[in-house]
Amino acid sequence: MIAIIGAGLTGLSVAYHLSDLPYSVFDSEKEIGGLCRSVNKDGFIFDYTGHLLHMKDPYTRNFIESILPNVFMVKTRKASVFLKDRYLPYPFQANLYGLPKKVVIECLFDFVKKRIGSRNKDDLNFKEWVVETFGKGISEQFFIPYNEKLFRTSLETLTSNWASWSVPRPSLTEVLRGAIGIKNIRMGYNSSFYYPLKSGIDVLPKELEKRVKGIQLNKKLVSVDLLNRCVEFNDGTKQNYKYLVSTLPLPNLLETIVELPNSFKDISKNLNYVSVQNLNIGISRKNITGFHWIYFPEGKYPFYRVGCYSNISNTLAPENTSSLYIEISSRPEKKKSIEQITAETIEGLKMCGILKKTDSVIEKNYIEIEHGYVIFDKFREKILPDLFSYLEKNNIFSIGRYGSWTYSAMEDSILKGKEIAEILKCRK
Repeated sequence: MIAIIGAGLTGLSVAYHLSDLPYSVFDSEKEIGGLCRSVNKDGFIFDYTGHLLHMKDPYTRNFIESILPNVFMVKTRKASVFLKDRYLPYPFQANLYGLPKKVVIECLFDFVKKRIGSRNKDDLNFKEWVVETFGKGISEQFFIPYNEKLFRTSLETLTSNWASWSVPRPSLTEVLRGAIGIKNIRMGYNSSFYYPLKSGIDVLPKELEKRVKGIQLNKKLVSVDLLNRCVEFNDGTKQNYKYLVSTLPLPNLLETIVELPNSFKDISKNLNYVSVQNLNIGISRKNITGFHWIYFPEGKYPFYRVGCYSNISNTLAPENTSSLYIEISSRPEKKKSIEQITAETIEGLKMCGILKKTDSVIEKNYIEIEHGYVIFDKFREKILPDLFSYLEKNNIFSIGRYGSWTYSAMEDSILKGKEIAEILKCRK
């Protein structure tokens, strides 16, 4: 029997793709979905912060269309960077027009200089990588302050290999065009996205739930017995398994393994991450902004990103209203209170002009995501290969965004679930 821990998108994908192999899915929550959930409050539909589906793989598109035909729409991204009291098209590095001329010239000069005499980018920390890739000007205006705000740590402690696929790297021609006002807006993996026409993102896990059997809720994993291949839950029940697939955050899984070797026992204390404190709000005015989401690199704003649900789909907010998701990152030991988050967020939204004095906040919803973003430091890079090798030798697959201790999107979760299911079917 295959025990799957976690009924989020990754775990449900594993179960779905296992077909007729025996399995059970366990989740500590009272409902399925993990972070791919939605909340309905008086007509406002809030997700667990911005949850947009980016599909590049043909399999994912066919899969979504087969289980949810005609449910998703595709939209072209409308994203912006708010800097120096103005909106600049995203990505910043390819759309400098609108900044003070002195700033534009400095950014262009440094970018060209790096293109002419760039050093080898192997083994650079993240701060070095952005400066070598984009130059000092662009880095200091956007990449350094934004990522320091997001990760709440020195960028010199971060590795750079995680950024190469996700950060758009424009050509010199594109940067020059963007500096004179020719917008470069279709760059990057998230230049378009899919979202349900008439509901929140939870329509996806809810559909998978109908096609997956053996889901048991309110089952929090408390111990993993490697020798006897048995898991125990908080209600005292136990389950033997042949293979264990865990989508729990990796530190949480490690803390349940009672026979973990001494060399791995302190790993969970050194796997660093930031939490995301997500405030969702409903406002008594329509068309509050023209963007799907906005990045805020400057420190005077408490949030690093603000997104607009009601621009993603008009079914996510009542008529003549708008709805936003606001994201604030924090180290786990330095979280702010809900009251402080709310007060600072409202003030920041007024400061940048999104909220007007006449606007009323008519709905609020606070969601805390404990493991928001993995911090890609050298310890993580060094220890994970040996750790995952050890777990797999003991028939444990730790997968998903937090199980793999990486960054991944919803498409990655679906595809990873399929991949692991195919591996297990071959081993039956």
